[in-house]
Amino acid sequence: MMLQLKRLVLRGFILLVKLGANISYYTKRWLRPLASPLRGLGRVVVRTIGVPIYRGVFLFRRTLSRIYVPGKNKVMYLLTNRYAIHVVVVLLAFATTAMSVQASSGVRADDFGQDSMLYELVSGQSNEVVVLRADMVQGKPTRYLGSTALSVQPNIDFHSSLDDYVATTSGGSAIIAPTISEASESVAPRTETVSYTVQSGDTIGTIAQDHGISLETLLWANNLTVRSTIRPGDTLQILPTDGLTHTVKSGDTILAIANRYDADTDQIISYNNLTSSSALSIGEELIIPGGIQPSAQPQQRSVARVFTQPSTTTTTSTTTSAGDPTATAPGTASAGGMVWPTDLRVITQYFGWSHTGIDVDCYYTHNNYAADAGVVQYSGWKGGYGLTVEVNHGNGLVTRYGHHAKLYVSAGQQVSKGQALGLCGTTGRSTGTHLHFEVISGGRFLNPLDYIR
Repeated sequence: MMLQLKRLVLRGFILLVKLGANISYYTKRWLRPLASPLRGLGRVVVRTIGVPIYRGVFLFRRTLSRIYVPGKNKVMYLLTNRYAIHVVVVLLAFATTAMSVQASSGVRADDFGQDSMLYELVSGQSNEVVVLRADMVQGKPTRYLGSTALSVQPNIDFHSSLDDYVATTSGGSAIIAPTISEASESVAPRTETVSYTVQSGDTIGTIAQDHGISLETLLWANNLTVRSTIRPGDTLQILPTDGLTHTVKSGDTILAIANRYDADTDQIISYNNLTSSSALSIGEELIIPGGIQPSAQPQQRSVARVFTQPSTTTTTSTTTSAGDPTATAPGTASAGGMVWPTDLRVITQYFGWSHTGIDVDCYYTHNNYAADAGVVQYSGWKGGYGLTVEVNHGNGLVTRYGHHAKLYVSAGQQVSKGQALGLCGTTGRSTGTHLHFEVISGGRFLNPLDYIR
């Protein structure tokens, strides 16, 4: 069967070749008499027009080469000459000096030469004034799902780092935690601790904001935690600056106190009107400007427990629904540690030197939850983080939740462990819906898996 098929194909191919040869032969035979007049006309056109044009172009190129080639060689010799660079430097110096002298004419002696190019080159400063037009002001983020949405920044998951959260005091290494508000009115500088009586409607966050100190400073000065409750009529001690107080004990030195609270010795001496050689008195109360309460260390866990399944006795809440601010995270009844901050447990990016937290996959139908109880110290748009919530848990420990599509909480609000903070989204610099979760202790970014895994 295959042999017959091959023979049939071969015969068809031979017939096709013969047919093509016959068509080509008869076509040339019939068209040749018709093409003869055209061929003669073409020869005449080439001889009368084409040949003279070619000869003219050839003569022009030969004449031009006689002029161009020697000139080109001379230019190349000038550029490659070892003295050419010296001439260029001298000309630039002369031109700069001339422009500087011209620009400095007609000015006063105290600002002589400040408008010149030479002054800008030396000082690195520019006197140009840039005027921003109204249409140059950056617009607000786009909106989607009825809420603030995607940023117009490049679609990468690169977050602000330490600069947007902490600052280092001049001349020392103490880290100052920020206040809970983005901006507040300045208050008259104080040098002494004052007492404040809690009024109706006050919260810990608003009191700290009104007095221009951080939330941690207020908590530390009054031995409070984020779980503490204040009532109208209570009296709180308000320090004059961010930091904490320390009661001198036997064996204390200024250096030891500074090391304990990560503060600067010179600032402690200056703020408390001490001298470097003065002796501390037992029971004396010192203000530690910029000091940080030693943070609690995360609970150590054995390697074996990392890979074990959660206890079956852990109480699990019912399935949460998106957009429900009263929803709680599964497993919030487990004892100790932090709870998982979202519904899924798929980590898309881990903590590292170039990534300040972990990224956990989630969808628009999921909520993000407070890993532990605390006070909301920030709620709003935060650069590349998009819609962000920061929860202060006391003792210098803060958790940050980024890229929400919608927020459920506001600054100064107390939240419980597992309480819904916002709807999962992809705002800010984000590639797809996910939660960016950070743990910050004493101004340093820590691996969140040491707290929640």
